[in-house]
Amino acid sequence: MNNKKVSIIIPARNEERCIQKTIKFYREQAYYPLEIIVVVNNSIDKTHEISSKYSDKVINFPDNIGVSAARNQGAKIATGDIFIFSDADSHLSEGAIKKIVNLMDESTIGTPLGKGDSNSLRGKLFFLYKNWTHRFKIYKGIIDGVFFCHRKIFFKTDGFNELKKIAEFEDFIKRAIKNKAKYKLFTNCYAITSLRRYEKEGYLNNYIFWVKWRIASMFKKEKKLTEKYFN
Repeated sequence: MNNKKVSIIIPARNEERCIQKTIKFYREQAYYPLEIIVVVNNSIDKTHEISSKYSDKVINFPDNIGVSAARNQGAKIATGDIFIFSDADSHLSEGAIKKIVNLMDESTIGTPLGKGDSNSLRGKLFFLYKNWTHRFKIYKGIIDGVFFCHRKIFFKTDGFNELKKIAEFEDFIKRAIKNKAKYKLFTNCYAITSLRRYEKEGYLNNYIFWVKWRIASMFKKEKKLTEKYFN
C-alpha cells in the first residue's frame, strides 16, 4: 500500500517534561511514512536536547517567535502530504493517524474529538462540553491540541497568522474555508491532552475567559482583551 506521508509538527517551549513522551506516543502509532518535527521556541530547559535525540527534524529559535510562527516554520521543512499540528503535551489515540489519512483528501482540514489524560471528573465534564459544541457545529476550531490538514490547503491559505496570539486555528480555518477547504470533525479518534493547564488555571476561569473573548470579538475588541491576558 502506498501510504501518504504524514508530518507531525510540534511547537515546544520549555517542554522537557512532556516532549519525549509525546514523540513516543506518535512513534507508537506505527504509521509509515512518518516524520516528527519539533520547533523549539525560546526554551531555557532541555527541550532542544531531548527533541534532537528523539525526533526526525528540529529547529531551534533562541528568541520567542510565537507559536503560530513556530508552526509555520515547521511546515516549511515538512515533506509530508498531510500535516498534523500537535501541542507538546497532546497526542492522538491509538491508530488515529491511519484513520485520519483514510478520510482525508486535498481539501480536508479538521480535528478529532478530545479527552483528558487522566480520569478527572472535571476534565471529563469539560471535554464532554467541548466535544458536543463541535458535534452540534456551534463552533469550528480544534477540540484541544491537535489539528490536521493537507499540505496543499495549508500553503494555499498562507499558513497561520503570526500576529495571532490566540484563536489562530479558528482564524486559519475561516481563511481555509474561503479557499474551498472542507472542515471535518473526526469522531472515530481522539486528541488526548494534558489537563495540567486547566487544573492550574481552573476550568471555570478558562470557560469565562473564552466567553469574554467571544463577546469582545463580536464588537471587534478582542485585541485589547488578548493583550491584557497575554502580554
